[in-house]
Amino acid sequence: MIRPHRAAGLLLVAVPLIFIAGFTGLQVSFDYPDILRRPAAEVLARFADGGGLLLAFWYAMMLAAILLVPAAVALGFHLWRRDPLLAALSAVFGVLAGLVQAMGLLRWIILVPSLATQNGLGGVDADAAGRLFDAANHYLGMGIGEHFGYLFTAVWTALVAALVWRPHKIVALCGLAIAIGVAAGMLEPFGVPFTATINAVAYSLWAVWALMLGTVVLRSERSTGSGMPITV
Repeated sequence: MIRPHRAAGLLLVAVPLIFIAGFTGLQVSFDYPDILRRPAAEVLARFADGGGLLLAFWYAMMLAAILLVPAAVALGFHLWRRDPLLAALSAVFGVLAGLVQAMGLLRWIILVPSLATQNGLGGVDADAAGRLFDAANHYLGMGIGEHFGYLFTAVWTALVAALVWRPHKIVALCGLAIAIGVAAGMLEPFGVPFTATINAVAYSLWAVWALMLGTVVLRSERSTGSGMPITV
């Protein structure tokens, strides 16, 4: 049976690595995330040209979001003895963060491929595909995946930072600063300048922070030999 601390550590290492792989691939092949703010016809045409490899990068992003769900639950169990209330809240918000981001990203795997094909037909079909893409992008992407995703991820990160504050202040301070940067992305729809850039940088740092956190959790097992939940 895998102990909670080991499951949490392994998953917290896997999530950022998969995220970085998908994010980097999308940056190189799809001009992500800037492409999301361009006209629908251009986005769909670029998507159609990307082929199966581009779809794999989007799937990696979605998989990273899904894996955050068990990672948050396992970490909550691992940190339970520190503060049961904070640990429970961290698990809840971590699960919500993973689910809403996965829901937003799922459109690129299920919906967008068919819209890209429809867009290639031109005429009325292309116009309908563009309108549907814009609607899905605003609601599933900017609304559920991004706005709620930023909120829940920031809260989860802040709660975990509070839980590890005493033994790992540097990890906690970094987590709190990153949480603020991630939450800044919620202000982009309201026209607040630079928030999109701050959010993009914060998410890159979040991946590094999650990897660092996972490493700390795994090292606690070697340092104690027992992996008790109070060691991190």
